[in-house]
Amino acid sequence: MKKTLSILLAALLIAGLLAGCGDSGSGATTSSGAASSGGSAEPATIDMDEAPYEVSIQFVGLFEENNNIANVEAALSAITKEKINVTVDIVPVFIGNLPTTTSLGVAGDEKLDIVAVGLTSPMDNMVSQELLLPLDDLLASRGQAALAVTEHVSAAQKMNGITYAVSGYPYAAMSGSFVYNKTMADEFGIDMHDGMTSEELTEAARICKEHGVYFTSYPNSSQLNYKFQNGGDYFGTSGAFGGILDPANSTTIVNVFDSEEFRSFWRQNKLWFDEGLTPPDQLTDTTSVQEYFANQHLFGTATAYTTNQMATWTNPNFETGIVRTSEPSVSTAGAREFMLGIAANCKRPDKAMDLINLIYADADVANLLMYGVEGTDYVAVEGTENVITRAGTANADNNSYYAGFVHYGDPTMLKIVAPLTDSYPEDTRAFENEAKMSLTFGYDFDGSAFSAEAGAIGTILEQKLPALNAGAVADVDAAVDELVAALNAAGMQDCIDANQKALDAWLEANK
Repeated sequence: MKKTLSILLAALLIAGLLAGCGDSGSGATTSSGAASSGGSAEPATIDMDEAPYEVSIQFVGLFEENNNIANVEAALSAITKEKINVTVDIVPVFIGNLPTTTSLGVAGDEKLDIVAVGLTSPMDNMVSQELLLPLDDLLASRGQAALAVTEHVSAAQKMNGITYAVSGYPYAAMSGSFVYNKTMADEFGIDMHDGMTSEELTEAARICKEHGVYFTSYPNSSQLNYKFQNGGDYFGTSGAFGGILDPANSTTIVNVFDSEEFRSFWRQNKLWFDEGLTPPDQLTDTTSVQEYFANQHLFGTATAYTTNQMATWTNPNFETGIVRTSEPSVSTAGAREFMLGIAANCKRPDKAMDLINLIYADADVANLLMYGVEGTDYVAVEGTENVITRAGTANADNNSYYAGFVHYGDPTMLKIVAPLTDSYPEDTRAFENEAKMSLTFGYDFDGSAFSAEAGAIGTILEQKLPALNAGAVADVDAAVDELVAALNAAGMQDCIDANQKALDAWLEANK
């Protein structure tokens, strides 16, 4: 059941400055061989007479078992060979190894084509380490479908005016939420509803305790768990360069760990811990909250809300529910949660872009990458137009082919996993329209000059956040004061000041 691990499982730093270069198959090139970013390349045609090029694409997951990748590759290659003269090599990458897999692969000139950007490998980190090719010329000549689908979030795909990856979240609206076991809620008489406050969640947790069930868990977590319940926009890994807590209404970057909002969240967690509403062994527990949820050992967990989030948490043994706990917004970070880029050492960037474009243009290709082979990995739900289920198939436990982290293509033309319904495309557009655009959407802080500070800050957060997230501290304010003092000694405020100065200049230039 670990296949249900959420896309925000791990926050790892990419270490070391690694560089690579690639031989461009089309468009203008820089002196290093990378495609230039001017966006002026002539429209290109596909040479169907040359030998098919095998494009590798990273497929991020857990992969203790994933038994149908070869069949998915074969089905994909049958389409891609005919349409763009490429075959497809799906390369499983364990999510915890993603940063080092890509960086060491580029440094060692291993075969890399399409790489995962986001998740645990933020785009800005990968750009600063020269792991990605600039894509503007390739998109202009070979990526028209990708450009069209991601137009709404195109600003988030750029750094310093150059596009380095295309978003897997072209509808990027997100809010905080709490996903829960609805079967339990109905049995226990718990009222779960949108807009639940911390106090209302606490009352729900107390009812769960009466029935011998833990409410949630933060097992040894150094993540920004606050954001899953309350939203916000954060810069650098784990907010190392600060954050904006209300990005739809503010442009002020703060040390989020020194905010009253974060302190209140940690006081909530301490209350839950002290009252026995959460497990007492969270700091030593290595079992994921997703596994506990799937096995009904706890009631639920905070998670980022999108209109397809329910499909991630569906369980055959109980009904799942989800409630929103903050207002939706569209942020740069949301659009960058998962992206597709081309490795700096890719030998045929033109062919890699052809496949990226086909993922956005061809629903059959995107559906194969997302869901696998129909009849083996999923079946259609009778009476619906586009809804599918894994129930009753060899993939009912998500061990045949399961894309729990990656997001491909235009979500409004993909198949839909039950319990979502045929209204999903309209629901997605409506949620996007409801969300407020971040006032800083498209802004990105180049933190390359603060890599030493970022490393030191990351180490401090890994050491001190787990206890605060779990609520396993004697005094929240004293623990936060100690954390903030350590962060400031590591140079965090200098990073924030530089970030705010750069943002102010960006806002002035984009009036």
